Amino acid sequence: MNKLPLDIQIQFFKVYNNEISVADFERWLYSKKELEQLLDNDTYIDLISLNYKDRHAMHEMGKIIDPFLDFGKFEERKLKKILTDLIDRTDDFAKSLIDTYELYCLGYLFFDNLGFGYGLTFSEDFWDYSDWENLTTKQKNDRIDRIHLGVKREAELVLIWLDKEKIVPTGETNDLGHYQYIDKRTNSERKLRTVESIEIEENKEALLTTKTISKRGDSEKQNNSTFNQLWARLTGKRF
Repeated sequence: MNKLPLDIQIQFFKVYNNEISVADFERWLYSKKELEQLLDNDTYIDLISLNYKDRHAMHEMGKIIDPFLDFGKFEERKLKKILTDLIDRTDDFAKSLIDTYELYCLGYLFFDNLGFGYGLTFSEDFWDYSDWENLTTKQKNDRIDRIHLGVKREAELVLIWLDKEKIVPTGETNDLGHYQYIDKRTNSERKLRTVESIEIEENKEALLTTKTISKRGDSEKQNNSTFNQLWARLTGKRF
């Protein structure tokens, strides 16, 4: 089945990723007459006939339009937005840093240093995201200041891998629901590196080596309650 032109796919990706409102997407959809020529008549009619005010609209739209979308491109766009948030310190910095850990747990193992290093600590400290939102602007900036240099360095590296197609998301998942990707990195690039001066607790920094990463991983596996909460949160969320 032929995929839609990328510029059109991006509009669907934006609404899937909550970058635009459903109302804005609906207005775009009705105005994009080109779709009528790109899709067969039945598919086009089904698409514009949906009630986009219904809370199940995105799910129903997916059943119609997903075969015409390249979800490898969707994943690439999603990942690049997360990395850009971290590099540029956008308002979504905290959310995106936590996302790197969640995505690491869901199969994107190239997020080992970002997600399992920096993101895990943030996830532990701000499991209830309202705890982050309730901080003052100064408190948020102080917290980000302590880790931004390292986070930025790691995010830029992953972005280079994506740009050079050393990491190629496929948009597919395996039987466990883990994201699949093509990994063209060298063994040296895949090696788990030492992440320096990661904040572990408020007003405390520590050197996180490969050894301590392993210890934290063992500790996490033993905490079934936390794992079950994470799994429920992840499987109930669409990125």
